Amino acid sequence: MIRTQRLTSINLVPAESGGAAARSTFPYALRILLFFAFQAGLAVLLQQFPELATVHALLTLAIGALILLTSHEPSAFISWMGYLVGSELLWRGLGANVFWETCKLALIGFGALAILKYKPVFKLNWNWLPYFLLLIPSVFLLPGFDREAISFALAGPLATVVLTVFLSGQKIRMEQLKSFLLTGLGAVISFSILILIGIINAETIEFTGSSNFITSANTGPNQVSSLLAFGALCAVLYVMLENEHKFLRAVVFLMAVGLVVQIMLTYSRGGLWTLVAAILAGGIFFLRDQRSRISFTVSAGILIALFYLVLFPALDSWTGNTLSARVSSLDTTGRIEIVRSDLEVFQENPLLGVGVGQSNAYHALYFRVSNAHTEYSRMLAEHGIFGLAALLIMAVLSASKVFEKDDRVSKAVKISCLVWALVFMAHSATRLAAPALLIGLAFSHLDLASPEALKPKSKLPARLRIPVEGRRS
Repeated sequence: MIRTQRLTSINLVPAESGGAAARSTFPYALRILLFFAFQAGLAVLLQQFPELATVHALLTLAIGALILLTSHEPSAFISWMGYLVGSELLWRGLGANVFWETCKLALIGFGALAILKYKPVFKLNWNWLPYFLLLIPSVFLLPGFDREAISFALAGPLATVVLTVFLSGQKIRMEQLKSFLLTGLGAVISFSILILIGIINAETIEFTGSSNFITSANTGPNQVSSLLAFGALCAVLYVMLENEHKFLRAVVFLMAVGLVVQIMLTYSRGGLWTLVAAILAGGIFFLRDQRSRISFTVSAGILIALFYLVLFPALDSWTGNTLSARVSSLDTTGRIEIVRSDLEVFQENPLLGVGVGQSNAYHALYFRVSNAHTEYSRMLAEHGIFGLAALLIMAVLSASKVFEKDDRVSKAVKISCLVWALVFMAHSATRLAAPALLIGLAFSHLDLASPEALKPKSKLPARLRIPVEGRRS
């Protein structure tokens, strides 16, 4: 008897691969498409009744708690985390009555419970813990307790520690990873539809040389472009990993194209370059895998040709040729000036820095009073030499993933996630929860070896080999 896993609305793909999915009474591809349709319908409903965003947030958290209470395997919980991260801006943009950092705090709290709940398959990796502990001393430099400043600066690093510890003990197989990618993509689709509704309903859209709020659902364009890039990364990785369901693979590919179009229309370049860097970094390892090489080359070729020959010229014409000017611009919109301020603060306060959240006023030296956008310079300014030590730990641990022994497909996924997170923090600090989750995924144990790599190599001539099906046990 084949053991099958009971499916939930979050765990879209059964833990067992291939045959179990095929024997499902409800076709796998149809189940996924209905999930996407539900998320699109949810966006329409929330656009009409924004107050329901609070209900959606609380219900999402309740489902996470229910999974923790009832599920004995971590796969559904891991998929739920992808959905949670993909929903972050949906709640912020619609003004849900929850904490601004609800997503990060939920990952921290629920992730800590998951460490206790789910028995690790591998030894837990605590190497990221010193990275966070080194950031704590600067809290005592604050003139008074400032919950917002502390949460803004430290919730992301703490979530990174919790998720790397939890996921480092888990083995994530191919079908489980696909479920994570699809649920994360599905959540982002809701926000994507919200953006589309805003564009359709807008009487006029003025495109200039700066970020566009109308094409960002009246939410911060920088964060919107990054969240869309998270969804696009999920879509691209799924396309690379899916080999059985060709139609669904094509649908997800078109979703990736649509998300990239929306990223470009935000006129915030951070998400675009973060996605490009992640795909290029992972592509190096996909190209080295015999099974993935053709898939990556064909997909990348179609995507590049589609944008270069059709989509980008059309978009540039629609925006009055401002899109090409925006994409090619080297203006960092004040980020270089903020980094210069941070480095000057570090030179003047090298031991402990100036304290969590206290570098904002110093940014006016070269730019204006502003929150940090580059996590690496912020750590130097606000945490001093302790921040420098934390950065070195981050660099060493990140480099270790590049040189560790792993199958090429698993390494491609891990490096894509890791590069996405590191590039994101270079332009958006830890404003979203996505970097913490993707770093955690990079430190999990992925089991994605291609079938060719798993087949035993026989030295016998082909005519003398006994087919696997014909061997007696």
